Amino acid sequence: MKQTLFLLFMTIILLSCRKEEEIPIEIKACFSFNYNGVINDGEIQFVNCSENATNFHWDFGDGQTSTEKEPLHFFESVNGEFPYFVTLIAYNGNETDTIKRPIYDDILTEKPNIYIYPNSQLNLCLKINFPIGGNIVKSIPEYGNGWCFNVDKNGIIDNQYTYLFYESIQPDIYQYEKGWCIKKDSLSSFFEKNMEIYNFSNAEIQDFIDYWIPLLDKADYYKIYPQTNRIIDNIIQLDFSKKPDNVNRLFYGIVETDQYYELEKPTIIAFNRNGFYVVEWGVFRK
Repeated sequence: MKQTLFLLFMTIILLSCRKEEEIPIEIKACFSFNYNGVINDGEIQFVNCSENATNFHWDFGDGQTSTEKEPLHFFESVNGEFPYFVTLIAYNGNETDTIKRPIYDDILTEKPNIYIYPNSQLNLCLKINFPIGGNIVKSIPEYGNGWCFNVDKNGIIDNQYTYLFYESIQPDIYQYEKGWCIKKDSLSSFFEKNMEIYNFSNAEIQDFIDYWIPLLDKADYYKIYPQTNRIIDNIIQLDFSKKPDNVNRLFYGIVETDQYYELEKPTIIAFNRNGFYVVEWGVFRK
């Protein structure tokens, strides 16, 4: 009887061990990268957040590979050929998992102006988030960890500013398919009319004209690619302590050229300036 119980006990232990051995290890490949505008200098530091992995294989999409856990890799932009698609394979024994992500070139978004129009005087805080990486490089007033301010219904901020200003560096995933090609001498009238159709106010348009037209004087033509909320919100997000009824954003991507190009024209949807609303314009140049 004792021998039978002993054999039964050992059988249970062996079956239990075998069952544990048969449970596969769950691998999760994961990586991010330190993005502080460094890709212009060529180097990206990869951060490995994989789970239960012991070995790694990186394919950087430029013909180079690595087996380091967290490689520092030099990318070279050839004729502006971005993005590169980086693949990480994480291993543990026979178990593997793979992840593939794009690595984009960076770009400076210049002088976005944020105009804020509440229904009545309001204390408000605003944080700017970069969901795919990026950082603020200049701001007025000083951004710090975010802006907190008082704004009246006419858009006057802390009794001195008519808008919040910042500049930032972030991955370039803007669209370059639809836009307009405008002769240098026609830029002022183009922007006046175009921004009017988008439903900017006269004061907001004049701020744009006064700042940008003197700076756009080097090329014969300019290709202009509009970006609105659908694209901008994937790159730069405005996080208000009180959510506005309408947030209207327009960035112009401006590319110098010495000849005229026929571009596919975008559809313009006028801004909704009802309720508590926000209006923003900005520019990035290539």
